[in-house]
Amino acid sequence: MLSKQPLINILNWKIVEYGPINSVQQVGQQVNWGNLCQLASGLNNGLPCIILDKTTNGLHNLIRLLQFSDQTQWIARINLRRSTNDLAKLRSEVDTMRLIKDRTDIPIPRVFAYEVNKENPIGAPYILMEFLPGNTAMDAAGGYEVHKGRIPLAHCPNFYRSVAHCHVQLTALRFPRIGTVIRREDGEYDIGPFPDIGGPFDTATSFFEAWAEHTKFPLEKDEILLRMGQGPADQVLTAINEFPSRIKGMASQLSYNDHGPFPICHADFFHSNIIVKENFEVLGIIDWEGACTVPLELITFPRFLNAMPVSFDSPGNYDEDKQPLDEEEKQRWKDREEYVQMVKLAENKDSVLSKCLSNEKGLALAYCMTTYEAGKLGFYDKVLAELEKAD
Repeated sequence: MLSKQPLINILNWKIVEYGPINSVQQVGQQVNWGNLCQLASGLNNGLPCIILDKTTNGLHNLIRLLQFSDQTQWIARINLRRSTNDLAKLRSEVDTMRLIKDRTDIPIPRVFAYEVNKENPIGAPYILMEFLPGNTAMDAAGGYEVHKGRIPLAHCPNFYRSVAHCHVQLTALRFPRIGTVIRREDGEYDIGPFPDIGGPFDTATSFFEAWAEHTKFPLEKDEILLRMGQGPADQVLTAINEFPSRIKGMASQLSYNDHGPFPICHADFFHSNIIVKENFEVLGIIDWEGACTVPLELITFPRFLNAMPVSFDSPGNYDEDKQPLDEEEKQRWKDREEYVQMVKLAENKDSVLSKCLSNEKGLALAYCMTTYEAGKLGFYDKVLAELEKAD
C-alpha cells in the first residue's frame, strides 16, 4: 500500500559526503529528475509528480522523495557507485526484495521500477520504491545527536521483539547453494554467483575456500604498524597476514552443515537500515544490497548487538571470569541474551536462528570474517586457535 501521509517534516534526513569520488552533489547533477518524475507518473496512473527537497544518502546511494498530486510519496534511490560489481548487487538486491515480499511478511518497500544500465534516460542506475513514512532506528527519537546511535532503553523491548520476528522469517528462507538471489524468467528464485568471489557454492567448505582466496585486508603494512602504536604490532600483523590461509586450511571443519540448506542473510542488518514507528516497532527493513545465502556459522546477531569475541580483544578489558569490565559492553551482553529469548518466542518448530545465536564458535568466525573485510586490527590468531581447539 502506498503512503498517503505527508510526514516529511518528521524525517531526520541529512546529506553526508563520504569522499570526492561519485559525490552526492556530482551524482545529483547527473540525474535527469524530470525524466524520473515522468517515469514515476506513468507508473502511478499518470498522476503528476514533483521531486521534493527532502534528501539523504548513505555510502552507496542517494535518496530523494517524490510526491504525487494525491499526496502519495515514493523513494528514488540513485546509485553513487557504478562498478560492474555494484550494478550486479543492485539487480540481486531487487530480486531479494521480491523474494521477501513473495514468501514472508517482513515489511519492506515495494519496488516499482529499477535500472542497472548506466546509460538510461534517468542518467544513473536507480530504484523507484515505496516510501515508508518513518525514520530509521538510528535517526528516530532525536537521532545520533541525542542518543549516540544507541536504541533508547525504554524502546529496546519493543524494538528487539519486532526485529526478532523479522529475523526468524529471514533465516527461514533457505536454498541449497551459497550465493546471491536471482529471479528467473519463470518467476522462480535461484542462487547465482557473488560478484567478487564467484560461485554459487554447493558446500560451506567451497565457500570458505573461495573467500580465503579472494579476500584481502584493506590496510597496508605501514598503516597497520602506525595504528598499532606501542601495541603488539608484529603479532597482529602476522595474524592478519595468515588469516586467509588458515581459514582455507580449516575450511572443511568450519561448518556442521556443509551441504545446507543455507539461509538468507542481510549484509548490513544495522539499525540505520531499520525504519521504525514512534514506539520503535519495525515499519520496514531497507538496503538489501549484498544480501545472500550463507553458511549457518555466518548467521549472527543484528549489528547493533554485535560483540567482540573475548579472544579477539585485549585481555585487560575483561575480569578473571572473562566478563567485560566496560558497563556498555556488559549491557550489550545482557541485551544479546534477551534477544535470543525473543527469537525463541518468535520461532515455531524451526529453531535454526536461536541455535546460530548460541553457537559461540560460529559467532566468533562471523565476527572475524566481517571485521577482516573492514580492516579491523585484532588477534585473529587467538580466535582461530580457539576454533581449532573446538574441533
